[in-house]
This record gives sequence, C-alpha cells and structure tokens, in this order.
Amino acid sequence: MVLEKINHLLNYIQTNSTFYKKSLPISCKISALIDIKKLPFTTKDDISMHNSDFLCVPKNKVRDFITTSGTIGDPISFYLTQNDLKRLGINERNSFKLCNIKKGNKVLLTTTLDKCFMAGLAYYLGSQELGIGIIRTGPGSLKYQWDMIERFKPEIIIAVPSFLLKMIRFAKDNNIDLSQCSLLKGICIGEPIRESNLQLNSLGKAISSDLNIKLYSTYASTEMMTAFTECDEGRGGHLQEDLLFVEVLDKNGIEVKDGDSGEVVITALGVEAMPLLRYRTGDICTVYRAKCKCGRTSLRLGPVLGRKSQRLKVKGTTIFPSAIIEAVYAFKHVENFAIEVSLDEFNSDKLCLFVADEFLQTSSLKELKDFLKSKLLFTPEICVVENRIINDKIGINKNRKINRFIDKR
Repeated sequence: MVLEKINHLLNYIQTNSTFYKKSLPISCKISALIDIKKLPFTTKDDISMHNSDFLCVPKNKVRDFITTSGTIGDPISFYLTQNDLKRLGINERNSFKLCNIKKGNKVLLTTTLDKCFMAGLAYYLGSQELGIGIIRTGPGSLKYQWDMIERFKPEIIIAVPSFLLKMIRFAKDNNIDLSQCSLLKGICIGEPIRESNLQLNSLGKAISSDLNIKLYSTYASTEMMTAFTECDEGRGGHLQEDLLFVEVLDKNGIEVKDGDSGEVVITALGVEAMPLLRYRTGDICTVYRAKCKCGRTSLRLGPVLGRKSQRLKVKGTTIFPSAIIEAVYAFKHVENFAIEVSLDEFNSDKLCLFVADEFLQTSSLKELKDFLKSKLLFTPEICVVENRIINDKIGINKNRKINRFIDKR
C-alpha cells in the first residue's frame, strides 16, 4: 500500500512539479521501499531557491496560503488545495484519537489561526473532523485564558509548554485554584517536554507538578503536513503511515537502529499542491520501531534532540541548544532567557546566555553558574540584562513563534 502511494507520488510530481521534472529520472519508479534510498534528497535550500517550482497545481486551485515560521532562515511559502485541507484535518483528527480525545470534548486552542500559520489551522480542522468543541483563544492574555477555562470548562488545552507554564504562574499569583481546573489533558507543541529517555524533562515536570493534567508530546512541521502525536503511553509520537513515509538516517545516509538517533527524512503521501520527496528536515530524533504498549505497531519518534545545523561545540563539549534550554528551565528561578551563538576570532562557537535580571530577586549569578556547570559540564558566558532586551531577542510581540536560540554564526 505504501509502495503504491510512493509510486503514485513519483508519477504525480514528475508530471506536475517543475522542480522534480528536472531532478528525477524520467519515468522514475521503485519496486521495493528500500529503493527509495536511490532517489535524491530534497533540502530546505532547494525549496527556498525554487519555491514556486514545487507547486503542482494551478494557483487558482490554492485554497490556503501558508508560510513557515522562519525559525531558521527565511520563511518559505506553502500552498494547500481543498483536498490538502481535508487531509490536514484528517491528520489532526487521528492525532486527537491517539490522545483518547472523543466527540463532545472541548479543547482550548492557544495557538494562532492567523499569520499564515499551519498548526492552529490543523487543530481547528481536526476538531471539526472529530466533532469536538474548540475554544479559539490564541496566544492572548493569561487572564483571558483562565476566563475562558472558567466559562467553557474545556477538558483539553493545546499550547506551547512554556506558555502553559506562564499560565500556571499567573494562576498562582492571582489566587486561581488549580485543583478546581477543568483541564485533564495538555497537547504540547513547539517545545520538548521529554528527555531522550522519554521521561518528562524539567519543563514537563514543572507543568505536571502544579497542574494535574496528562501531557502529550507532538512533533510536526509545515513541510510534512502531518503530526507525530503520543498515545496514552507517552512513548514517542506515532507515525501516520497512510500520510507519511519516514526514514531516520545517520550521517552516512544509513537507517539507524531501533532506539538510536538520526536525521528525520520525510516523504509526504497524499499531498496535492506541494508534496515533497525525501525532504531532509534537519531534525535529530530517536526512532522506536518495537510494538508500543498501546498495541500499535507504527514507527514512533522521540523528542527533537536538536537540529543538525544547530550542533554546537562549546569549550570542548558538543551540545545542541535544546540541552541548554532544558538546563535553564531546570533552574526554576529564571523565567525569561535567550541563547545567542556567534563565532570568535578563532572561528569557534562562542555562546552567551542572556537572562532577565528579575531572577536576582530570588537567586544569584553564582548559583546559576554552578547549576549550569553541573548540568552541561561547562559554564556558558552569562549576561544579565533587562527583561525587555530578552523579549526583543526572542521575538515577543514581533514574531509569531518565540525563538530562544539565536544563531549569528
């Protein structure tokens, strides 16, 4: 079935995509899934340089215009037809079902539906496919979120984990009784809530210790137009095999073993406007192929450990920004921060951690340095600055997605 879908895709993109007409052999077809490895990769640079050449339909068939968040590099345009919108809704309906969300439940959606963003749109369409109620608050004021929770009593919240943590802190500061909250489940997007061993990380523990809800990790991107979502077992996000073909490859392009980490490479199935073949996401994840405790046999992916392009070497230690972000979250006195990396005079990575001066009210710079050294095995350069400087660096009120890692290399 998957083989048939891949061959249908190959025929479709060779017929309709200007880019793939040039990059693929004529009448390209594979006889076994392993043969896909003979086909060329698609990279972000390919899409950035030839964006419109990937479009497979006339522009008058496009029903929704999407841009990537631009976390790394310039935003890229994506297009969805009516069929793609239907597929996107089915994808998120399936994700809701993985979380054991049922018809008649209510969801508080704190991700935006505007600014050409795909995630909020996907969740909205999925809610309509499944028949659940959705409360579209977006990333508005914290008081507004709690007002809507009190008014509509949703059982599920969809949020970036650090935003959920801010909601908890607001509730504590304003005498909102968290034990009486209607929320039972949290679908977390955009940031990892688990360690590489799939246990909750510091951010996940901080949320669950104060708000008694079950957390579900997700992994998705605009390019794949599909989401990996955890089931109740919390052992990695499940692949939707009818919507996506996935390879997890080492640096030599060889499939990694079960339980090992590699770069996620995706081939989108059933996409009409802008399907991608063997797209290198740059995301490093751990793959799990053994049967899940829930009974499903689909491949699962652990949290994103880092992006291939973001691997750092600081003071002799090789590390991803995600590990530094996790360490800062574990130090509970720091609420706002940014990590900035540049090159020094020897062309080596130079890292600076910017923290808001508010943390000095409850802790000290020495405490922070000692804590980070114990976690990271090195002490990053730390700059204590005003909160507004951090907000400017991470893009609050400017970008649609907060970015705590700024790469100036």
